[in-house]
Amino acid sequence: MTPADADSPSRPRPPSTGPAGTLDRHFELSARGTTWRREILAGASTFLALSYIVIVNPAILGQAGIPRTAAFLATAAVGGLATIAMGLWARLPFAVAPGMEMNSVIAFSVVGTLAYTWPQALGMVFWSGVAMLVVSLLRVREAVINAIPTELRSALAAAVAVFIGLIGLQIAHVVRTSGGHLAGAGDWTGAPAIALYTGLATALLLDRYGAKAVAVPAGILASALVCAAGGVGVAHLGHGLDGSGAALFRLDLTVIADPGAWGVILVLFALDFFGSIAKIVGLTAHTPLQDRAGKVPGMRQALLVDAGATIAGSTTGSSSFVAFVESAVGIRAGARSGLSAVTTGLLLLLCLFFAPVLAHVPVEATAGALVFVAIKMLTALRPARGEHLTLATTAVAAAVTVATLAIDQAMAAAFATSALLRAAGRRPLHPALWATTLVLAASILLQYLQF
Repeated sequence: MTPADADSPSRPRPPSTGPAGTLDRHFELSARGTTWRREILAGASTFLALSYIVIVNPAILGQAGIPRTAAFLATAAVGGLATIAMGLWARLPFAVAPGMEMNSVIAFSVVGTLAYTWPQALGMVFWSGVAMLVVSLLRVREAVINAIPTELRSALAAAVAVFIGLIGLQIAHVVRTSGGHLAGAGDWTGAPAIALYTGLATALLLDRYGAKAVAVPAGILASALVCAAGGVGVAHLGHGLDGSGAALFRLDLTVIADPGAWGVILVLFALDFFGSIAKIVGLTAHTPLQDRAGKVPGMRQALLVDAGATIAGSTTGSSSFVAFVESAVGIRAGARSGLSAVTTGLLLLLCLFFAPVLAHVPVEATAGALVFVAIKMLTALRPARGEHLTLATTAVAAAVTVATLAIDQAMAAAFATSALLRAAGRRPLHPALWATTLVLAASILLQYLQF
């Protein structure tokens, strides 16, 4: 029995008629061993874990001059619609939202360092999204994902898990970061840290004693209570839809004629291309979302939604959209179908009109849940005895993630390690992975040269 099998819920009996039967047939709930109640709860858990993005993304992009209410609209509306599309079409429990690595590049590098205007920056996002759509239609990303061997799937899962855990520790101010790197220990005794401990302990206890479906939301709720008692405040979400059209179709598409912008477009493309691969593989590794061949049904549709969201986001005022790593929270809570994503997407859309409701759930309240998910993902990695290749690539990926806080760099290090060890041991390696390793290395070098 695999870890995924051991953690899978028993398969419910499918309802035959009515709305429940329709949901079951479209989302294959019974076939995937889940129920509509479990999926909705898991979708709400994902939303609570990623709800900070509607606060943080406008704040970061505002540093580039993009009107915050416009970025707020793009985050909630495009993210909500794309997540619903992910659920209805790809039928996968992935939330789609602006990538944190992307908005930082736009605000602090493209506009802040290279001195492009924000309409030009949005134009670069648009063209990177077009390139992503083309390679998705040609199934290039799909081919790379399907060619990834077992040890690299475990390595990418470890990188994603460590990244999620570090986000949780950073949100709780337990660790400090500077310039995108860890800068030391933070405050281990403050209210955010205590909220982390409370949420983590609550989730672990409920998970241990059989209440897996409510472990994550209960942990978030417990943390929120500690935050309220400790006076942990919340950031302002914006003023609804007032001024939200200020960036609508303001992107400068003529930026493609500037040779100096090509390098930036390539960097944005590479971050999205490889980041999405790492997240999809990492989020689904050792879960029932992968079939026996290690493939993810609905992956092509998921990649197309990802690319389409980036194009749509650039026209409304946001940086690139990606499959969000916080989707792991819902997956850990039992999400196995697109109904979970539909739930998350609808809640994101509701942020447009009921943003103040989130004031009762500060971002610090999600830290414990994120660390819990990271722990469960890491403990699910159980390489067979003697699998030194898997152990080596997993260790390298985890270590580089800690050192750089960058999944694409962890991915490059893991790919290089796998390629070198396979060559040394005369074990076969798919040609696509040799090419991917070289392109990854080149894209990272370009980032350092560009910025």
